[in-house]
Amino acid sequence: MKLRLDHPAWRRFAPRLAKTIVKSYLRTCLHEVSASPAALALVKSGKPVLFTTWHCHLMSPLFYRHLYYGHLPPLVLMASPSRDGEFISEVARGLGFIVCQGSRRKGGVQALQEMAKYMHQGHSAGIIADGSRGPARVAQKGVLFLAREARAPIIPLAVAASRRITFNTWDRFELPLPFSKLAFLAAEPLWVEPRRASSLEPLRQELEARLNQLYNLSHRYF
Repeated sequence: MKLRLDHPAWRRFAPRLAKTIVKSYLRTCLHEVSASPAALALVKSGKPVLFTTWHCHLMSPLFYRHLYYGHLPPLVLMASPSRDGEFISEVARGLGFIVCQGSRRKGGVQALQEMAKYMHQGHSAGIIADGSRGPARVAQKGVLFLAREARAPIIPLAVAASRRITFNTWDRFELPLPFSKLAFLAAEPLWVEPRRASSLEPLRQELEARLNQLYNLSHRYF
């Protein structure tokens, strides 16, 4: 009998199951942090920051959730308004995140504006730099727009795992295995001063370069 992933009962039950699995799985892994002193100082200051990472490293926001949970306001994330995005949203909410739904093709501007409002209220946020559909490891300008609107620094993130599975997907998604060692990597913060959108391209290229440096480091860290 084929399991219907779009069945309403499954859609209600699956996020709870995924939340339980994620929490249980993380308890089996050892964590460490390798971050620039400036990035750590910003996070510990409690001031809003904007975390960003590649789609293949969706585990990266747990850097905030597991190291500073209970000390700082919940992290605000963006998720696609698709069925898959709704599933991810439910799991993220169950893990204590706030989720704003939108994508480059649908509701993205409104989601960025909503996230900026949360950040002005003191929340930090997380956004995927290469979006929900890529191209993989090519930074989009939405990250810069949000950082400029919220007047918050960008902290590039990656996650390294001693044991992982790499899926044959467009983003080459990486899933750390249970009982592996995890390292949350954070690069130097990137600041976006108020400026016209036409002058953001050099910053976009710099952000892409920093994320790719972290991506390469994550593959040789252990």
